Amino acid sequence: MQKVRVYWNLHKKVWSVQDVKSSRVIAHRQFITIRDAKFVVRKGGQKRVREEGKKNVHAFAVGYVDDKYNVDNIRPRPISDIDWQRVTYNPYQHDYFMLGEDAISRDWIGTIHMESLYHEHGVASRVYV
Repeated sequence: MQKVRVYWNLHKKVWSVQDVKSSRVIAHRQFITIRDAKFVVRKGGQKRVREEGKKNVHAFAVGYVDDKYNVDNIRPRPISDIDWQRVTYNPYQHDYFMLGEDAISRDWIGTIHMESLYHEHGVASRVYV
């Protein structure tokens, strides 16, 4: 099974899927679910974002693509049917990914679902655990 790093691509407005070993982007997805996953925030990149006011790839999820949910880039059922909880991350306000008001521990491991939400103002990233 291939270990991947998944991050929101600000330019393409999709999720970039990167092979952890080679660091090559292997796919771009509207929806992706990874298992045995964790959130990573690289402090050096976060510091640059805060100092320069320009975003860079320093926060992402690492895990294994869950084939049960990832078939031809189509979400198999509505997100509301799975009872996920929304996760947020704002590099200017938080040091970690957040579940409501609580920081998600760096030791947390679980299933993470990421999707692109289309709305009247464009496309936004959404993350759920």
